Amino acid sequence: MFGEKSKSGHPRTRGARSSFETEPGIGTYPMRFGSIPSFDGASIFYCVEGEGEPLVFCYGIACSTLHWTYQIDYFRKNYQCIWFDYRGHRNTPIPDKMENMTVEACARDLKAVLDFLDVKEATLLGHSMGVSVVLEFAHLYPEIAKQLVLTNGTPQRPLETLFGGNLLVPAFKFFSKYEKEQPVIVETLWKLQQKTQMVGNWLGALGFNRSLTHPDDIRTYARQIAELPPAVLARMMDHYENFDATPWLHEIKTKTLILSGSEDKITPPRTQDLIHQLMPNSELFRIQHGSHCSTLDLPELVNLRIEKFLCSL
Repeated sequence: MFGEKSKSGHPRTRGARSSFETEPGIGTYPMRFGSIPSFDGASIFYCVEGEGEPLVFCYGIACSTLHWTYQIDYFRKNYQCIWFDYRGHRNTPIPDKMENMTVEACARDLKAVLDFLDVKEATLLGHSMGVSVVLEFAHLYPEIAKQLVLTNGTPQRPLETLFGGNLLVPAFKFFSKYEKEQPVIVETLWKLQQKTQMVGNWLGALGFNRSLTHPDDIRTYARQIAELPPAVLARMMDHYENFDATPWLHEIKTKTLILSGSEDKITPPRTQDLIHQLMPNSELFRIQHGSHCSTLDLPELVNLRIEKFLCSL
């Protein structure tokens, strides 16, 4: 059921390769979680795993902590790993004010979480739309953003480069318009596709390196896409498709690592190249054979590259 904890009793979506031998809060790694009110009163779910210097993980639209799960498993040993669920995603309910389903609102939700946890400075890690959330946060609150790790993201208009072109722009506009005009019909059709997980399977086939990612992780992603309420996807994409950080990206002077999958079809490598060109204090690392979900394709490589970056100060 949407919003429930995993079968392991853990609020994070765990990966197929994760070890359950020492669950956080039970064994070696302490864990705490809960919900806090954000700037507009919306309830936002957060979780803290491990202790030490804070690392904040932001995932993509219609995704979950599955996309960062192997990094959190790895870094919670020596760091305080913080993550939160976006509005209408997993453990966070759909808000009353649907107009605040925006990238900026996600950044402000994160600020509310860090204020609650009394975190004054943190390294922020973003994947896919999470890159936009991290960039927006660093733009709004530069004093908090210590370092940035941007993985498989784009600085502007994601649908314009999806699969190498903008062919899906009209299809999404139709979906968004129809969802607003006929929400009951769209909800019904969406529930029908939940049985086949058609949308998730299609995105899974294009968004992962299927020879590297564990097949159970792809199936988990497909199931979670099917569970996401269509109104949440439509409202967030309405704003996200017009997100553009390029006018102010050069103002972010924070030390930044950009990770780029050489086989990424969702946000092609040229989009990460553009981020690198516009950010004055950034370095780019191309992950050979990496897809849009490089964190799941090659988790050990990603972990070591991030660790090298974190230790380079």
